[in-house]
Order: sequence, then C-alpha cells, then structure tokens
Amino acid sequence: MLRHYKSNPFCNFFLVLIFSIVSIRYLIHGSYYLGLQTFLQPDSGLYSLLYLTIVPASYLYYNHLTLQEKGYKLKDLKHIIFIVFLYFINSIEALDNSFIFYFGPITNFFFIAIFILFYLLLIFNLLSKKIWFRKNHDLNKEHFKLIKNWTIIFFVINVLNSLMVLISLYTEFHKGLAVSGKSMAIFSLIFWLFIFFKILISPEILYGLPILNKTLLKFSDLLSEKKEIISITGNNWVLETSTIKSTQDQKLQENISTDIESYIIEVDKLSTEKLVFRNQKTSQSDIAEKLGVPTSHIVYLFKYHSKISFSEYRMNSRIQDAISLIEKGFLNTETFESLAYKTGFSSYNPFFIAFKKITTFSPQDYLKHKNTT
Repeated sequence: MLRHYKSNPFCNFFLVLIFSIVSIRYLIHGSYYLGLQTFLQPDSGLYSLLYLTIVPASYLYYNHLTLQEKGYKLKDLKHIIFIVFLYFINSIEALDNSFIFYFGPITNFFFIAIFILFYLLLIFNLLSKKIWFRKNHDLNKEHFKLIKNWTIIFFVINVLNSLMVLISLYTEFHKGLAVSGKSMAIFSLIFWLFIFFKILISPEILYGLPILNKTLLKFSDLLSEKKEIISITGNNWVLETSTIKSTQDQKLQENISTDIESYIIEVDKLSTEKLVFRNQKTSQSDIAEKLGVPTSHIVYLFKYHSKISFSEYRMNSRIQDAISLIEKGFLNTETFESLAYKTGFSSYNPFFIAFKKITTFSPQDYLKHKNTT
C-alpha cells in the first residue's frame, strides 16, 4: 500500500496510522509474557486516552479519500486538541474534586462518548454527501463503486468498534476498574481482523487499480506477452511523449508515466481479444472503465502516445476484426451488411469507406482477391 500510495485512492497516511495504532495496542494486550505492559502501561487511563486518536484519524482518512487530496495540512492537527485537553485534565490530580468531575469518573465517559458520536456523525455526513448518495461524480465508475463499497464496510466496522469501546468504558467506570477500554476487546479484535482480511483479499485496496492492472500483466503467458509487446513498437503507439502543452497534462504525465506501457498493452488486448469495438457506442470512457482508470488517462494516452486518434484506432480495430472474420469464413453464410453490423459499424456505407481506406480494397474486391490467392 505504501509503495503505490500515489496511484492508490484507498490508502493514505491516516489509514496507515489507524492500522499502526490498532496493531500496537493489540500487540501489547496480547503479549503478556514479553513484559510490554509494564513498560507502556496500557491499563492506566491516561495512556488509553491516546487510543482515541483513531477517531479523528478515521474522519481525516475518509476526508482525504473522498476529496483525493495529495497533501497534508497543519490545520488537521486541530482534531487532536480534545484528546490533548482530556489527557491534560486527567493528569492533574487537583482537578479530581473540581466541578469538571462533579459526577465522578463517569464524567470522562460522557466526554469520550460525545467525542466519538460527534465524529461518527461527521463521517456519516461526509460519506453520504460525497459518495453514498451522490449521483454525479468525477471518479471513474469502477473506482467509484469500489470506494463506495469499501467506505460502507469500513464505516460499519467503525460504528461497531465505537460501540464496543463505549460499552467497555461504561463497564469499567461503573465497576471502578482501571480504565483501558478493553473489556470488550475480543469483539473489537474480531472486527479489526475482518478489515485486515478484507484488505488482504482485495488487491485493488492493496495496490490501487492502475498498479494492479500493471502487476497482473506479469502473470500473462510469455508468448502472448511477446506478441503484445511487438504491437507496442508498431505503427500505432509511441512510448516517448511528444511536447506537452497544458499544465494539467504535465501533472498527469508525472503520475502515469510508468503505467503507459501497461495501458497500451491492455488497450490492444481489449481491441484484439475482448473485441470491445463491436459495440457501436464504445468510447474512451468505456475503455477507461474496463481498465479501472480515470478517463483522463486514456485521453492522455491517445493524445501523446498514439500516432492516430482514438476514432481512427477504433475504426482500424473494427476493420481488422472484419478481416479476421472474412478469413474465418464469416461471409460463407452471412452478408457484407451483417459483417458491418457485427464489427460495430452503424451501417454498410461507413464500413465500406473505412474498409477501402485501410486496405485500399473494397470489401467485395478483398474477398475476390482472397479467393484467388
């Protein structure tokens, strides 16, 4: 996740922070014979308060996930002010009998409960507006669907863990036990293990879809891989970028320059193996959706790494498909009109014009030439 965080919308600093805190906490509680409890004293109330950092970190994770912000701002530190305040007032013994703790230690429970519920409401409001109930969005559809499902699962786990913490704290305050929030830790552990397991079986979360697509190419058959690479160095594609004019394209180049080769291979594979252009409406956004990348990446690919436009590439792919069908005897039982519709043309006329432009033969002349050779 850390290696590919630039291309992985699911991972940012706050998710790593959350997992680190959770892992360290359960490592300490679960390793009695190592003596870590004596050194870090997780059972004392003050140290357990630091565990609350997970709450604002979760909100900041969702915020950066939905807004796709790349930088981190100092103003984010305002979210730990309450935790510092709570730690401070509990560290001063003189405040034990002050008006702040008029109702006794249970006051801390109300502080923490309000804090947790406040952030859960913030997160719900953020996700419901930006993802769950949003109809129009800028993200690629495949990315959007994955992010939506992931945020629903992770938010449910957040709610369940919050309930376990509040129940634990209430039980500990009520019974006069040392406050650590671990009375219901076994249930919280199960919830966190579910999230860890979800990530391990979801490579799109570990890598991000662009890197995942590139990684999966390594497992392709060696012969087909060589055949595909030949197409990269053919007439259509160029790996070297021509002069980039717009600032936006320059920024995009920095992000996807290492992915260009895998994009080319995947686009050619969609054309020659998946035959996506048999659908008359196939567009650059459709290609992007199938690859799981933003449409802007495919637009950039054809703008700077293709010698022909997308419409020309689509037309050429359809004619190559038509030639392949002719070679397989499609016209033995079907008409030229059927061949045109089969390969994605709206009618015979544009098929005839495209066929002659690319092969220099009309479809009929090509068939006669084939039969005489």
